[in-house]
Amino acid sequence: MTTLTNLFADLADPMGALTALYTHLEQETEHLLFFCLDHSGHHLASDYFPLEIGQAIQYIEENEKKSSEVSFSVQERSFFLLAVPDLQCFILATTKESAQTSAFNWISTIIRLTVRLFLAHRDTGETVNRLRIHKKQFDRKFAVLEKKFQDIMVENEQNYQKIREQQLNYANTLQVEITQQTAELRRAKKAAEAANIAKSEFLAAMSHEIRTPMNGIIGFADMLLETGMDGEQDEFAQTIKRSADALLSLINDILDFSKVEAGKLDLECINFDPEITAQDVCDLIRPKVAGRPIEVLCRIDDALPANVMGDPGRFRQVLVNLMGNSAKFTKKGELELALTVDEETKEGITLHARIRDTGIGIPEDKLESIFEAFRQADGSTTREYGGTGLGLSICRKIARLMQGHVWVESQLGEGSTFHFTAKLKKALQQRTKKFNKISLAKKRVLVVDDNPTNLSILDHILKAADFDVVAIQDSSKVHSLLLQTITDNLLFDLIILDIQMPTPDGYALAKMIRHQLPETAKIPLLAYTSTTERNAQRCKDVGFDAFLTKPTRREILFKTIEKLLGGEEPAVTNSVSETFITQYSVREEIKQSVSILLAEDNPVNQKLAVLILTKAGYTVTVANNGKIAVETFAADPQQFDLILMDVQMPEMDGLAATRELRARGFSHIPIIAMTANAMIGDREICIGAGMNDYITKPVKREIIFAIIEKWLHHELER
Repeated sequence: MTTLTNLFADLADPMGALTALYTHLEQETEHLLFFCLDHSGHHLASDYFPLEIGQAIQYIEENEKKSSEVSFSVQERSFFLLAVPDLQCFILATTKESAQTSAFNWISTIIRLTVRLFLAHRDTGETVNRLRIHKKQFDRKFAVLEKKFQDIMVENEQNYQKIREQQLNYANTLQVEITQQTAELRRAKKAAEAANIAKSEFLAAMSHEIRTPMNGIIGFADMLLETGMDGEQDEFAQTIKRSADALLSLINDILDFSKVEAGKLDLECINFDPEITAQDVCDLIRPKVAGRPIEVLCRIDDALPANVMGDPGRFRQVLVNLMGNSAKFTKKGELELALTVDEETKEGITLHARIRDTGIGIPEDKLESIFEAFRQADGSTTREYGGTGLGLSICRKIARLMQGHVWVESQLGEGSTFHFTAKLKKALQQRTKKFNKISLAKKRVLVVDDNPTNLSILDHILKAADFDVVAIQDSSKVHSLLLQTITDNLLFDLIILDIQMPTPDGYALAKMIRHQLPETAKIPLLAYTSTTERNAQRCKDVGFDAFLTKPTRREILFKTIEKLLGGEEPAVTNSVSETFITQYSVREEIKQSVSILLAEDNPVNQKLAVLILTKAGYTVTVANNGKIAVETFAADPQQFDLILMDVQMPEMDGLAATRELRARGFSHIPIIAMTANAMIGDREICIGAGMNDYITKPVKREIIFAIIEKWLHHELER
């Protein structure tokens, strides 16, 4: 019993549990006899149990060490021993009658299940008792909480009444305060609006007042450079012009930054050619890197349309700033402007400009900070390279207005690539008429500008071109002067008006000329102003026919005047802005007015050349051989501005065709050879046949455009 005593040392009320188990076994089974024993030696046995008490205890002690379930035989009678640890007791069972071994296996199963059922009942009872106890405890706690809840509700009601009284008192006080504060705020709002208007007016005035003397400096510097000075004087004048240009750029940056911060930077939506803009930017940058071993490259996507709708001035400004920034930090290598199409939809197009340089590069931790106002990569940058740090900040803000972005990729010491994206609208790509060459000599022009310097510059430029110029500084005298010209039957052929003048300003004069005097209603009006505000649409609305900003390149000014005086009807389009002349539309029309005769027999080469040229905005007529080219050109020489002539063609090759054209007296037309022959002497052969220039195949678009620029655009702009 020592083992049993150790095993069941913690038994509580052993006899009660043993009795309950014994009773359960007797009730749940038949034909079985039991002997139940606990660790204290307490036992219960069925009537007629075949073993005496001592024998039963002995057999239990002998077999319980073997297993918790043991079967054994005594005197040819089978017994089954089961340990019940949960009750710390043993059950020794046998049948009332002798049974076979196989049947006895079922008896052992029944005993195990019966014990499990008893234990389950006992656990259920204990659980129920615990739940009853818990319920009583919960009921007592709930009663306490209910009492506390009622007390809290009473207290809350009292507090609510106090708070309500306080809120009513505070609301009355607050209403009085709000009434008083509203009347302060209203006065402050009016003062802020007045200050905002004053700031906008100040910016506009500063733009005009600062740019006006700068225009004088730049204009007279240009005229001074034409007077034939010695080398030292020429260098001084060039320095004045470069310094004035730099100062004007700085002033523009500061004014633009102020307008962006004030939310006053607006964008125009007019027709322009992005390729011309890109080429202009490269032309502008080339002199800035002169003397340095730097090649300026311009790469244009074949998919780029000939014209789009947007703000060409702001688009150009971003490109100029980014290219100028790259030029400033590049001592040798390359500057490349690549213009591609990122995305095209039915209504619009997203352009992507990449400005790549081989300059000093930018540290990785500075790639974002350089776009902050007045910030550069480090302090030494300002000292060594100059600049205010405004340009890149303005570029990013303009790009955002164009629904695009500006960012940079760079490796220190290896160069940088600036990216600029902008969403623009599609334009109707209709061909415009070619410029009609007309004589501008002795045309009567009225120029009105309250600034004597601007007036003197424009008067000098126009008189040098043999215009008959009347220059007036006082705008109030224009009306009487026009009445006099009507009386004398000496109407002006063109009127050029500054916009910002004392009363009446340029807008008022335009309305008067268009609507008050029938005789002057059809005189072409040119708005020529130094303001940087985007006023082209307003100028068109009040009756101007064209809009140029000062200072404008002389060739653009004359080409605009030539178009105004040429008597052309406006191109019929669905976009009213396309009938209004600007410096961008003039450049575009110069380009799109070019008609090219392509002499090429190879269908693939034909298709490629036509695609490149038409995408760029040129008009192309194809001739399949030299004979057809001669006949086509001779039938209408005025139709074409340039001939691209393949050298090797059937029936009549390019050399023979060129000789034939020159023999017929067509010496003015530029003829450009296109040939796969690139041996020494081939160029001389082409030139000797009467051709003007020479392109080797395979033809690249950059080379074609450079040739066209060389032989046509400069000629057209003179």
